[in-house]
Amino acid sequence: MISKFAAALLLLALAAEAKPCFGRCGGRPPPPCGLPPFLEDLPSDAQAKITEIWKDYKDGDKCYEEQGLTREVMESLPKDVRKSIHKRPPLPFLRGLPKDILAKFDAIFKDKSIPFSQKPEKIDALAEELLTGDNLKKFQEFKEKKEKEDKEYKEKEAKLSPAAKEAYEKLEALGKQKWAIIEDLDEDVKDELFDLWKSRPHGPPRHH
Repeated sequence: MISKFAAALLLLALAAEAKPCFGRCGGRPPPPCGLPPFLEDLPSDAQAKITEIWKDYKDGDKCYEEQGLTREVMESLPKDVRKSIHKRPPLPFLRGLPKDILAKFDAIFKDKSIPFSQKPEKIDALAEELLTGDNLKKFQEFKEKKEKEDKEYKEKEAKLSPAAKEAYEKLEALGKQKWAIIEDLDEDVKDELFDLWKSRPHGPPRHH
């Protein structure tokens, strides 16, 4: 099973191509709770609205409502603004890097010949090779945090009842199938599906 550190790096790879969905994109896990990492890249009025949405949130709380409201703010932005935001790296350790270094990370993210399961290892090696100073420190902090979360997650998973474990494994397998389908789509097809999903009254289709 893929670790949370690996999953986070894979989400970064998708973020280079995908639009913000905050829990309602077809087949994609929702982003972490809390203020989005690209907040400072948003127009000032959108920053103010999203900051207000998350002002009372506490770590560990459910955040479905906050994610939904954040998604509504993002969808209210002009399409060109949304696209320009997500051309920028959403993780702290990639911020402020020269374009030639960013291009090397981007090449791994977009290389479909590299299996998703191998991308985190390659990104890890590249980060250790190229990052220095504050960027390297932020990468190490990010990695340590995700590894801690991964350990805690596995401990909770080990305590699942047999029925919950069986259901969990089925849902995990289904999620991997959805990711594989989305990964293989052309960009224009992804855009078509996103536009369709966001037009539904209750977000993207779910299984019945």
